[in-house]
Amino acid sequence: MWVVTHTYVGLAMGAVLYAALGLPYWVVLAVIIVSHVLLDLVPHWDYAFTAHHVLWGCVDFFSALATCLVLLALGVPFALVLLGPVSGAPDFDVLVHAIRGSRGRYWFPSHWDGFPHGACGPVFGIGVQAALLLASVAVFADAYW
Repeated sequence: MWVVTHTYVGLAMGAVLYAALGLPYWVVLAVIIVSHVLLDLVPHWDYAFTAHHVLWGCVDFFSALATCLVLLALGVPFALVLLGPVSGAPDFDVLVHAIRGSRGRYWFPSHWDGFPHGACGPVFGIGVQAALLLASVAVFADAYW
């Protein structure tokens, strides 16, 4: 999944679990990291195997960063906003891997070769991620505002 998708899901989960339900921060962090693994199982399309994967990776990363900066500017507490990048952080090894030209090993388990990473074509795979992103925006808005 894209970093921005993981970021939005993490923000939505944080809004529900941390802001609305008041669960301890460390519990929410653990749940969000587990959610990254579970989302990687969902069939989706990654740009990692395209000709311009570094460009798309940078657009993806900066879209997630821009989201967090906008939320901070809107007054959303830093502790809540931080949950978005934490959710997307495991994908930073994919970006580093792409920049290095596929040299080195992935460090996050759901990126290892033996992990059953969900994959499908671009039309369905982008649609899945767009649906997750939009649902996450709705959940965040409902739980936080």
